[in-house]
Amino acid sequence: MVLGDFTYATAGIITLLLIAYFARRNTRQRSGFYFISCLITLSIINVLNEIVVFLTADLDNVDAGALTTCTCLLMLCFCVFYFGIVFYFFEILGVRKISIPARILLVTIAVIELIGISVTPSTGFFFTIENGIVTVSLVYNIFFTIVILCFNVSVVFYIVKYGQNVRKYQRYSLLAATGALFLAFIGQSLFPRYQPGVIFAALAMILLFSSIEDASEYYYQYNMCFNEHAFKQIAERNFRHYNFEGLCFAGIVDFTMMSMYLQRDMIERIENRLVEGIVKGFGKKNVFYLDNGIFAISIPKMKEDAAGSIYEKLRDICVGVGSLLPLEPYVSVLRKEDIETGEDCLTAADMFKSHNPGTDSGKRVFELKKEDFRLHRRERAVLTAITEGLADNHFVVCYQPIYDVSIDTYSSCEVLMRINDPKLGILFPDEFIPVADKYGLSGQIGDRVFELVCKTLKRHNLKDLGTIFMHINISQSQCIGNRLSDSMGSICRKYEIDPRIFGIEISESSCIKDKGTILENVLSLKRKGMSFAIDNFGCVFSSADKITGFPVKYIKFDRKTIISSTIGPENKSILMHLVKMIKELGYKAVACGVETEELYRSLYSMGFDLFQGYYFSKPLYEEDYIEFLTAHAKR
Repeated sequence: MVLGDFTYATAGIITLLLIAYFARRNTRQRSGFYFISCLITLSIINVLNEIVVFLTADLDNVDAGALTTCTCLLMLCFCVFYFGIVFYFFEILGVRKISIPARILLVTIAVIELIGISVTPSTGFFFTIENGIVTVSLVYNIFFTIVILCFNVSVVFYIVKYGQNVRKYQRYSLLAATGALFLAFIGQSLFPRYQPGVIFAALAMILLFSSIEDASEYYYQYNMCFNEHAFKQIAERNFRHYNFEGLCFAGIVDFTMMSMYLQRDMIERIENRLVEGIVKGFGKKNVFYLDNGIFAISIPKMKEDAAGSIYEKLRDICVGVGSLLPLEPYVSVLRKEDIETGEDCLTAADMFKSHNPGTDSGKRVFELKKEDFRLHRRERAVLTAITEGLADNHFVVCYQPIYDVSIDTYSSCEVLMRINDPKLGILFPDEFIPVADKYGLSGQIGDRVFELVCKTLKRHNLKDLGTIFMHINISQSQCIGNRLSDSMGSICRKYEIDPRIFGIEISESSCIKDKGTILENVLSLKRKGMSFAIDNFGCVFSSADKITGFPVKYIKFDRKTIISSTIGPENKSILMHLVKMIKELGYKAVACGVETEELYRSLYSMGFDLFQGYYFSKPLYEEDYIEFLTAHAKR
């Protein structure tokens, strides 16, 4: 038998793929086993195709028995090839547990095919041979069409649902490979003599191979968790079926920073030695490497000082790694009573990853508690709302009028921002600003809100409606940033807005914590023409000497301080003297949180200059604010 040219080409492609795959160092894993099995099966399919072509070359002298056997083996190998591809997909995506209906479907398909192939020679169940020509039956077409559709649908479903850690171009590559396999089946069914199925199958394998990143980022020699789904399954299995008493998370201090300065091969060696040491110390089935120097360790028996003993053990392991840079562990323990579902383990892992021991007063050992999970999940949801809001323009601006008693009109307003999130609804600054500060997003939010305000000023002539001043809050992280003045100045120039209309509100606590840096930014903005106000005055020390040196014009008293003045005569007297002191220093006193006429009258008697609160108006969206100003201008 003379093999065709395409056989040699296919053999060459498979050989190159095998060489490249062995070079990727993950042949010991199950995914490597599936990949190599698929390549071997692909080679067998190609050889069987050549044999079929050879047997049918002379139609007058066809060995019907040999042709039937080869055709049956070819069908079996194609099914094995598809099974291997599907399980390779599952292994790539970290799907460690297949649902019971999916298992039943796979077993049913396998049983039907085995029975069909075994009875085909005598019954023609799948195909018949007449005069050397293979004719497939209707049952064959229906059965294998259903099989291929089920396989492709399941692969697409798992890619969409569990491929969150697979990059977008890799997902497209995986989907393209799925389509190529489907076309391989169609082509092999329609044109068996021209071997298009083998061509598409080889193309699919190449696409599969190119879709996966360097295996050393996911595999070492032990258990790996590709994504949250895989880790959730592991955690649920251990706690439900093996009665584990706790879960420990372990990490290396400043490992991310270390990864930026060391070469990748050095980081890999350090990680492998850490894995080997931890597996040796805690048992292979109990250790799971998550990512970036972070491990999860299932604990069969939880001792009282489990976290401390694990920390000491890990510190000894780190010393034995032999790294040029010192390695120091930090650990946390999650006890079984704090775990209700696998989702709790995912939340705990996320909390541990966000923990920064380098900035936590040297804290290296701590416990994770169930009561912290709800707050952390809410924080992550708010963070998602912020990032999506910045990308999809979910930030909205409200304007709350400020009443100036000296001219009996609403001469200014405070700009208040909201996030109109499709899932969480309206989010207020007191919830999302701390999260934005924590994750370094305050600057982007500030720029977005300032630009929205400038657009409003561009659309409407607010000065003609009575608004001659707008108060805008900036967070503490914005205050100490080095781009505040430049970004605000560039936005004003972009929309041709006079900066003198803006008053920047800085909290009293910000002035106290980092006075030097903030003062520098304030003076830079003042040179552009902006004015300043101290916000939340009275909530920290209520001491005027803390804010001296700042070129402020307004002092806005904290709402709690205003409300406390109604509790007793002593508080009212204190507030009255604070207002008197502020006015003697040349500042204007602003009362926030004025909600009743009685409170307004009381504050007016103390000498406040401006008033803000629900008694005058709630925060209004742009169009409502324009209507409000128009109505009061006519009055």
